[in-house]
Amino acid sequence: MRSLTIVAAAMLLTASELARSQPYVSAQLGFASTNWPIGAPLNGRIDDGAPGYGVDFGVGFGKRWAFELGAYGYGGFDASGTPCAAGAACPEVVTDVGSTDITILKAALAPRFIIGKVRLFGTFGYYQATIDTDLDLPDAKQRDSGALLGLGARWYFRDPWSVSLQATRFDDNLRQLMLGVGWGLRPDRADDED
Repeated sequence: MRSLTIVAAAMLLTASELARSQPYVSAQLGFASTNWPIGAPLNGRIDDGAPGYGVDFGVGFGKRWAFELGAYGYGGFDASGTPCAAGAACPEVVTDVGSTDITILKAALAPRFIIGKVRLFGTFGYYQATIDTDLDLPDAKQRDSGALLGLGARWYFRDPWSVSLQATRFDDNLRQLMLGVGWGLRPDRADDED
């Protein structure tokens, strides 16, 4: 009974916070370019551009801040290197490797600024990438992580629907430009109704 009371109290506290927050979601399509150095088994670099897609889920608190979780996918990057298993003697001939897929998960803070009907925002946070080099060698799927920085603009053309344009840089490894369509509550809805 005691644990049920604790859970009920936590739900009531959370519900009141969510009622004041501004949840939003944005589905995105765009383009990414990369110059990503990769160790064994590729022993080379992914240096190409490819289409990308993604989704961001966020919760805004007040007019100035939001927290976002996002997932992005990119397919068909070309890479080159001297593929061999870790610790083995690698050939000196550079080989082209196609169909390298990258997926990225992010967690970021997003400061927001309002200029007329446009909402400008930034993002800064952490990302984790999974890189699948499509090689028939051990550890062909690798992980990498680091910091991300981004800038964007969102326009609510018909409440609660919006379009957005966002540029993001994941360390020095990958850059993307995404166009999105979203749904969400604006941080300044009450001001517009006055």
